[in-house]
Amino acid sequence: MEATSLTAARASVPALLSRLGKWLDARGRWQRRLLAASAGAVATLGHAPFQLTMLYVAAIVALVWLLDAAHRKRARLLSAFEMGWWFGFGHMTTGLYWVSSAFNVDSVAWGPLWGVPATALLGIATATFFGVGCTLAMTLWTRDVRRIFAFAAALLVTEWLRGNAVFGGFPWLLPGYVWTPGEPVSQLASVVGIYGLSLLTLLIAATPAALADPAASTVRRLAPTLIAALVVGLGFGWGARRLAETSVVAPPPTPVVRVADSGLGQAAKWEARADQEWRVLARYLEASGAPYADSNANILVWPEGAIPTINFFVLENPEFLEALGRGLGDRALITGLSRRDRAGDRLAYFNSAAVIDGVGGALRVGQIYDKNRLVPFSEYIPFWSLIGPFNIAPLQRIGAGFDQGAPPSRVIIPDAPPAVVLICYEAIFPGMVPRGDERPGWIVSVTNDAWFGRGTGPWQHYAMARYRAIEEGLPMARAASGGVSAIIDPLGREVVSTDGERLSVEAPLPASLPETTFARFGNILLLVLLLITAAGRFSPRNRKLGEASA
Repeated sequence: MEATSLTAARASVPALLSRLGKWLDARGRWQRRLLAASAGAVATLGHAPFQLTMLYVAAIVALVWLLDAAHRKRARLLSAFEMGWWFGFGHMTTGLYWVSSAFNVDSVAWGPLWGVPATALLGIATATFFGVGCTLAMTLWTRDVRRIFAFAAALLVTEWLRGNAVFGGFPWLLPGYVWTPGEPVSQLASVVGIYGLSLLTLLIAATPAALADPAASTVRRLAPTLIAALVVGLGFGWGARRLAETSVVAPPPTPVVRVADSGLGQAAKWEARADQEWRVLARYLEASGAPYADSNANILVWPEGAIPTINFFVLENPEFLEALGRGLGDRALITGLSRRDRAGDRLAYFNSAAVIDGVGGALRVGQIYDKNRLVPFSEYIPFWSLIGPFNIAPLQRIGAGFDQGAPPSRVIIPDAPPAVVLICYEAIFPGMVPRGDERPGWIVSVTNDAWFGRGTGPWQHYAMARYRAIEEGLPMARAASGGVSAIIDPLGREVVSTDGERLSVEAPLPASLPETTFARFGNILLLVLLLITAAGRFSPRNRKLGEASA
């Protein structure tokens, strides 16, 4: 009797999943749109700070099943675009809701309601890539497991385009980020980078959709999911071994790095007062500790735009620099700041980071890095020559914005290995660290996350930045205004962190690792993975599924 009941239960699960297709076919157009948007919202829970990877898997499976229903429609390409677009809209609006916080900082200029339509417009734009990806997948769709390969390859292509093509790219919430940085599976990014890990993630997450394949035997329904679980297990095992066997302790003399924030919110930091720069400097020096007494650190890192530019530019005020030098003592400082320089017959403005060396209380300004990847509609307005004449008041405040600097290169840090500085949003782009002989010994990430409010935005940004350490095999010192400041080892693990609460932490700089596979070969392995995945779609179909396959 028990054996009979168990057999019946096993048979009922495939039957239930098979009836799912009929249920989805019976849903109205708006019902399926709502299901797709809801699945996209659930997918957001796979990302920081939640990292609920299995919910991301469930959301992707739901999207594949919705695409199965779209495949049975007469206008299947349009239906596929709709399912992908609504999934992307649900995913990106819930994942990027914090964008509205930036408009609330200056509500006088923008008005209290600008944040909502701005977030919606960003969701609409980024969702288009999901729609195009699902449409591309539908051109190669089948009714057997091969559609999983078409789905993963097509979505990866459009995710890469989203991260690189329009206005410099916006690679936020890539699929690979659902694996917690610093844990075993995340270590695969050292081999294939975040885009390679994203392709593997899409493949693994979509595979359980085969459990509902109507014409497949029980074995053929289960086999793809079991294989995907095996791949995850192998990746976890390899990553766990890498974490266990890799030493990140640097030999002496090891520089001690302290990352510090002022503790001021964005509005408070930019308060229009005659002494504002001095007030903010005092907060940073307090968080950094008095020289020779309160800190063992010989290197300080302050965030992007640490000192506001209200009354003067920091590098142009000798009295201010003298006070900063006294506060540094013999320590070196890497800090974000705004600066200007003459370019021909005009003044050029830059979002920069400077290396400032304190020598017995005196000060020397060393190398300066000017941000290369600027944030559109925040640090510059695309097509400003066309938009400017319309005199849209809030946009006029940005105007032509900052000038673009050269790509990142090594900067010399006193008493420490050479570093590369990534300013704010640059840390979400893989491959910006110099290669070969120009490879630095560590990464300095300075950012102003106070724009993001107290929600999930700063945690998402922090998780993505940690992946750059894994990809490159380099430690990172991250100073975030209003976010998480930390020292990260080259495996993406926290050494120390402010957890978004404390104003400063310090630790010896971890050792760098030899060049990773990703650092040596870049996206070559991604291309190989993509070709293998695409080939999976064109593998010979199973004869038993001949009539059911497209």
